[in-house]
Amino acid sequence: MKKVVLSHRISREAIKILEGVAEVVVTPEGDADRFAELLEEATAAIVGTSIKFTAALMDGAPQLRVISRTGEGVDNIDVHAATARSILVLNTVGVNTASVAEHTVALIVGISKQLVFLDAQVRKGNFQARRLYLPVDLEGKTLGLIGYGKIGRMVAQKCLQAFNMRVIAYDPYISPADETDKIEFCETIEEVFKEADYVSIHVPLTDSTRNLVDNRLLSLMKPTAYLINTSRGGVVCEKSLAEKLRKNEIAGAAIDVFAEEPPGLENELLNCPNVILTPHTAALTKECVTKVSMAAAEGVRDYLIGKRPRSVVNPEVLPSHPLLSGDC
Repeated sequence: MKKVVLSHRISREAIKILEGVAEVVVTPEGDADRFAELLEEATAAIVGTSIKFTAALMDGAPQLRVISRTGEGVDNIDVHAATARSILVLNTVGVNTASVAEHTVALIVGISKQLVFLDAQVRKGNFQARRLYLPVDLEGKTLGLIGYGKIGRMVAQKCLQAFNMRVIAYDPYISPADETDKIEFCETIEEVFKEADYVSIHVPLTDSTRNLVDNRLLSLMKPTAYLINTSRGGVVCEKSLAEKLRKNEIAGAAIDVFAEEPPGLENELLNCPNVILTPHTAALTKECVTKVSMAAAEGVRDYLIGKRPRSVVNPEVLPSHPLLSGDC
């Protein structure tokens, strides 16, 4: 029976999908060396964000044919190396959209209403912190989106409907003529950073987006504006952001993702008081972890039974897998 190696424990519902199709082996949490050992005889692997799937790791797994991500981003997988080795890379497009959008909106509300700071003050006995008048209202404010894919679109709709916000967006891959939402599309990314009261990042981490949000763009923001990032940490230059926060050149930030995860204690964002930090948990709701693990398992199962998986990142590899049917 084919072996499927998991980099972490997934839901029982997902394991059931693979029962009878493959032998499932779970790596002890965080044990990268053991994961590499188990891969030696594996046909497929299901991985989260904690594993950096390098070319060297693939070379130690001569029977590996499929890598399935429990999520949408594949920046922790060397897709080029996988393609060169005819290894299919799968992801779970759209499964975590609602969870990440909700977390984004929660961060927008949390940083606007200063919930973390005010909670800490009450616990310290400083009830008079209420007279600092730090919270701000969302009604009528401008939300700027960098990236208008599934998550960005859902964030826009939630903010439009719940808070009557004005929403502007920049996405070079979207044609405004194709959109009927109440969104104003900007011709340049600079326009968003200049106009928005909240800039929310929703782009994948690629060579073109790495450190996209740099000191130049951050310098365009209003001193009353906030930055929210629930995409990938490498998209934002953390050092520049920390400097802007320390100098109060922007009002605050809410960050779920980091360039290095977990962030080292030397990360300057950890010492900024006007920022909310969460540990890459936007998609880690009780419901979403079950859904994405099931979707990742379904992709592996489909491959093993000779059916084309639903979401293939590198479809150019498919011709080298003749047992797959043409089913989508």
